[in-house]
Amino acid sequence: MRAIFPFLVLATAAWASGSGWPQFRGPGGSAVADGVRLPLEWSTTKNVGWVVEVPGNGWSSPVVAGNRVFVTTARGAIKRASTGIFGNDYIAELKKQGLPDDEVNKRVIARDIEQTQEVEEISYLVLAFDVGTGKPLWEREVHRGKPFGGRHRKNTYASETPATDGTRLYVSFGGNVGLFCLSLDGEVGWRRTWEPQAIYLDFGTASSPVVHDGRVYVLRDCEGESFLAALDAKTGDVAWTAPRTELAAKNKSGWATPFIWETAQRTEIITIGKGMVVSYGLDGRELWRLRGMTQATPSPAAGGGLLFVGSGSQGENNRPLYAIKPGASGDISLPQGETSGPFVAWFQPRGTPYTGSPLYYRERLYSINDGGMMQVFEAATGREIYRERVGGSGNTFSASPIANDGRIVALNENGTAYVFTAGDKYEQIGQNALGEMSLATPAVADSTGSPQADSTDSPQAGASLIVRTQSKLYRVAEAAR
Repeated sequence: MRAIFPFLVLATAAWASGSGWPQFRGPGGSAVADGVRLPLEWSTTKNVGWVVEVPGNGWSSPVVAGNRVFVTTARGAIKRASTGIFGNDYIAELKKQGLPDDEVNKRVIARDIEQTQEVEEISYLVLAFDVGTGKPLWEREVHRGKPFGGRHRKNTYASETPATDGTRLYVSFGGNVGLFCLSLDGEVGWRRTWEPQAIYLDFGTASSPVVHDGRVYVLRDCEGESFLAALDAKTGDVAWTAPRTELAAKNKSGWATPFIWETAQRTEIITIGKGMVVSYGLDGRELWRLRGMTQATPSPAAGGGLLFVGSGSQGENNRPLYAIKPGASGDISLPQGETSGPFVAWFQPRGTPYTGSPLYYRERLYSINDGGMMQVFEAATGREIYRERVGGSGNTFSASPIANDGRIVALNENGTAYVFTAGDKYEQIGQNALGEMSLATPAVADSTGSPQADSTDSPQAGASLIVRTQSKLYRVAEAAR
């Protein structure tokens, strides 16, 4: 590899048979599952090991521990989510009609936001299924009540992906409901709540918890008191809380999941917030910060001795992407007009998706924006290798791509997965439609059996893809070899 830091060893976890898919974007948040070959083709019937109905609404991604797959959902009188790009063109159209600002805001909110008064009561649920058969194992209601805030039409009240350490399951329903610890059998061990806080424009919450070395990390960026908290995974006791001060003075809310970056030098907790990236040590002390972020939704990625951080926006502008070198300290922000610095390997002003997260895979960085335009960069230098619209025109994407055995899988909002080869040119080799809205990032499962397996007679044992659509959960079975 043409690494610019060959002496560094990245400890980013890699997927292996039997390791599970423990959090958002899998082991270490890498979204990579090498060593197995997933199906190239599937549909609602072809190469489907099983399909089950999932009640309610939720865009949390599936996670896998042992022979169990877990998802969360919110059940109640909730309006269905909508696909598409909710841009500012509608606002411009209304203003062109000469409507006053109050009326413009009223119509935009009616189109985009489900407000609290529209919802009576929500049942917040955690569900477990057998990976091999799809058999429902248990359903646990961890909270019931009226939501504190509203949600964007594309969001849900259950968009945070759970995390597991293989012993317990950690489930967040936003800072305004709480963080719950459950056994893998569904028994609630502890719960941690915080004072409810407003989210920008009632967009709802989405930042998922991550678990690392006996602690659970929760990032809560809101319009009130923002913070990063570290909790003891076994007891729920708060080890420390780092206040998120000096974020952008306006619109402080964020939706990005924290990222654990392990290098030969140290372990860092990387957080992308509105206006800046902040890195913390395992003791909660700030290590460094980088200014210049926009809307904080994508999660970081790492590989080749570098950390990749960015934030997106609607359209092609204001999508900064930075490659960070290890060992940084203090304010590492670049001066105006600069594209590199002592701890910034390179900078691209337009390189990060608005919603999905970038993918590092085999020396390249893949970035798919909401409208399907993908940019592929040489990870070491930031040089753009090529750009292509995934699946052609007319597609929108919210889920993050995953990599497997030299292929990239990108799931669009209508439930169609495009499979293309990883490399220096775009070569699509699969197009697989499930025919239903999907914003959740898929997971990879191994159903060959484990000490925690609930069944040993799986009809199609082996690696498989777990895909969540608006009302269903699919196990796309391993292709015959």
